[in-house]
Amino acid sequence: RKQTFISIITVISIVGVIVGVMALIIVLAVMSGFERSLKEKILGTYAHLVLLKASQEGMDHYEEVAKRVEGVKGVVSASPFIFNQVMLSSESNVSGVVLKGIDPDRVARVTELAQNLKAGRLQDLKGSEEGDLPGIILGVELAKHLSVSLNDTIQVISPLGTMSPMGMVPKMKRFRVKGIFYSGMYEYDNTMAYVSLESAQKFFAMGARVTGIEIKTE
Repeated sequence: RKQTFISIITVISIVGVIVGVMALIIVLAVMSGFERSLKEKILGTYAHLVLLKASQEGMDHYEEVAKRVEGVKGVVSASPFIFNQVMLSSESNVSGVVLKGIDPDRVARVTELAQNLKAGRLQDLKGSEEGDLPGIILGVELAKHLSVSLNDTIQVISPLGTMSPMGMVPKMKRFRVKGIFYSGMYEYDNTMAYVSLESAQKFFAMGARVTGIEIKTE
């Protein structure tokens, strides 16, 4: 009976230690899970490595470079890409985005874009019918902002147009929405759009050049 008070203090101390350690473990687990989820979302949209040319003219003979890169130990796959800023215009809204030209046959080897598609397919970027508009894939938030859905048409506007007596004339071209993706990152879903590598080369007048090569490693 004389030890009752001491026993109560002991129980309270033990419970306090248990609660403190439990809270610490829970916080560490949540932060670790959040960090892992964030990394997966970022690496799902972007490749592990990006190879660029020192000059701003772009990379020619990129197929040869890609083969050399894939021969390096630890490299899983490589895919060429084009990266540029444009404006997208629909009937109801306008938005500035990053337009990325990709190879539909190889991009799935370096990013998770194919798995992130909620509608459409990567192969639809190539165009299925003669004379049809080139395809474009939008992020889910970008599609909401522009109020467009599958098979709707949008205008792609590049500020790097052609010179005329009146000054620089922006280049414009119509594309058809062939897919919508969801990466889980609002910044990507609201500012990213994809077209085929061939469409990007024609639109930006790059000829047979690309911006660089995306690389996935082990």
